[in-house]
Amino acid sequence: MKNNFWSGVLIGSIAPLVSFLLTNYTKLQTYFFFEKPIAIYVIAAVINLLIMRFAYRGGKDNLAKGMLLITFIAMLVLVYTTGLKV
Repeated sequence: MKNNFWSGVLIGSIAPLVSFLLTNYTKLQTYFFFEKPIAIYVIAAVINLLIMRFAYRGGKDNLAKGMLLITFIAMLVLVYTTGLKV
């Protein structure tokens, strides 16, 4: 992986995109997380945060900053679209 901000944005957008597709186009949400409608999105954020931790520890600061940006934006969109009270 390159230590590039835009690479971090690209890599960081994979988990939220996959969680969106799993939530909207499969029945995975209703089978496993019936009571928790945003559980898959939270799992995607945790995956991004774990990858970001290893990027920072590996000296790839720009990559981690790109991932931080996209994770933050994805969670803001989630709060806005689901109407969660913060």
